[in-house]
Amino acid sequence: MDYSKIAKEILKYLGGESNVLSAAHCATRLRVVLKNDKRADVKKIEKIDVVKGVFNSSGQLQIIIGQGTVNKVYDAFIEGTSIQQASLSDAKKAAMKNMNIFAKFARMLSNIFIPIIPAIVASGLLMGLLGMFQTFHWVNDKSGIYILLNMFSNAAFVFLPVLIAFSAAREFGTNPFLAAALGGIMIHPDLQNAWTVGEGIKTTISVFGLHVGMVGYQGTVLPILIAVWIMSHIEKNLRKIIPDVLDILLTPFLTLMISAFFSLLVIGPAGRLLGDGISFGLQGLYNTAGVFAGILFGGCYSLIVITGIHHSFHAIEAGLLANPQIHKNFLLPIWSMANVAQGGAALAVYFKTKNKKIKAIASPASLSALLGITEPAIFGVNLRFVRPFIAAAIGGAIGGGYIVLTKVAMTGIGVTGIPGTAIVQQGSIIHYLIGLVLAFGGAFIITFIIGIKEEAEDIEEVEDIESDEQVEELDDTEIHETDANILSNLASPSNGKAMSLKNVPDKTFSEELLGKGIAVDPEDGVVVSPVDGNVTLVFDTKHAIAIKTSDGIEVLIHIGIDTVKMNGEGFNTFVKTGDAIKKGQKLVEFDLNLVKKEAESPIIMVIVTNSDSMKFVKSLKYGKVKQGDELVRIGLD
Repeated sequence: MDYSKIAKEILKYLGGESNVLSAAHCATRLRVVLKNDKRADVKKIEKIDVVKGVFNSSGQLQIIIGQGTVNKVYDAFIEGTSIQQASLSDAKKAAMKNMNIFAKFARMLSNIFIPIIPAIVASGLLMGLLGMFQTFHWVNDKSGIYILLNMFSNAAFVFLPVLIAFSAAREFGTNPFLAAALGGIMIHPDLQNAWTVGEGIKTTISVFGLHVGMVGYQGTVLPILIAVWIMSHIEKNLRKIIPDVLDILLTPFLTLMISAFFSLLVIGPAGRLLGDGISFGLQGLYNTAGVFAGILFGGCYSLIVITGIHHSFHAIEAGLLANPQIHKNFLLPIWSMANVAQGGAALAVYFKTKNKKIKAIASPASLSALLGITEPAIFGVNLRFVRPFIAAAIGGAIGGGYIVLTKVAMTGIGVTGIPGTAIVQQGSIIHYLIGLVLAFGGAFIITFIIGIKEEAEDIEEVEDIESDEQVEELDDTEIHETDANILSNLASPSNGKAMSLKNVPDKTFSEELLGKGIAVDPEDGVVVSPVDGNVTLVFDTKHAIAIKTSDGIEVLIHIGIDTVKMNGEGFNTFVKTGDAIKKGQKLVEFDLNLVKKEAESPIIMVIVTNSDSMKFVKSLKYGKVKQGDELVRIGLD
């Protein structure tokens, strides 16, 4: 095979060397980032003999070539060119440059918030339930159990800047522990709690001639994101000028000091100034624009929540209630519509997504939004896909317009969603509930219609084939056609649940581009050989092993989806290239929990990569399996 010729053909149809920003490869695919995707002729690339498929995912053009061959094509592709060689993580970062600014921002938020979603969902749901119990007087808020549960419920939100800082540090490439310390500074006990800022700033200090309000950032998002982003640049630039011998001492110290001062003296005051401007602008607009103001407020409120400056609205709301000529809060019902709309969009995502992790988040996040806590729905679900967030904004606008049209108001502050019915002004409850239905239902319907755009890497698992009826259908008579067939069997490499390759959430495997075979969703992290044979390749990243049997059957064992990005972390191999192995012999041990956390899926694929030259490759069993169970029968010509 002339790999140089193949590489030149691929490069030609990609639009030439000048159109390629970077290239990388995994076990089976060449991954390239292009300056202009439109210059690539995908149809001609697919016609190249060695190419098994081409698709675009998250800014990368992925060319499926197959194990072993892809390494040689990649080497020929890079040789003699100025194309930048990249690791897979670098390739993903480069691919983000091809996204528009909104997609980049959404992807960044997704990468930062996905690791902390469990804490936000758990705390948000408990906070919403406690708020409802207190509003309807179902529990004594002075009791010991309530005090403890309240502490449990708000901890993730009080310390949200610390959680975000630690996660954002990995995204921005700075020290996560310095970032966590910066987050701690921004919620230090000596600072006034952010939720009381509506009552006015109680303490100010003078620093370098500037009067700085001693206000914390509990529950905020944007200030700490900006602060950590700035910290990352400060740290990188300090490392360029500080001598190596002093790096460990001076770089962390100066990074934290400069970042902390900038955060409290610039970011904080600017955020509060912006918040005050928005607050007074909202009040003036509401007084003059009527229903249009409700549509605008309801549609934009969730965007303001992202910044964290919505806390400043409490001051206006408290002023409305204290004013004897007004004595009602006409803004809070609009915020409530925006909140429940996020829940409606999240529920629609639950029905639309194929990702089981997102499903597990979307349902409780929707309930949490109905109870007035929107962070799980916004950051855990809707912003990840963008379209649901836009649909929620439209739902909030619909509900907000109706609320203003029917003049719904509240007699308190801070309670939204279903619990908010307890403080709705007398005679307006029916209209408030109708508004909730319009906002929630509108966001749900719009999200359901416009759908969500899931990249291949967003889909973790789809439903397996489990029923006895389907298993019986696997007993194909073709495998017993004649006694002349020379048969060979592949055994299960792991304990777990066997499934069709068509159910694997990756087009390379589900469309059998590398060959026929079977997949196993593992129960543990032990992988054994499905055949007797010789190891032809152990990939450097330890997530894939190629075997060839004495009958000439070529088998690829591929552990997980997108595990290549882990660079071998959590994997331990027990064989090397050239080893003779027996069926059932241990090949790899891997950390199943780490793979579930870091990769897209832990599913193990067993592929007969030369299945086109076999008489047949038939699955024998789906559902619950153990190591050594016969899963695939192969007929040899």
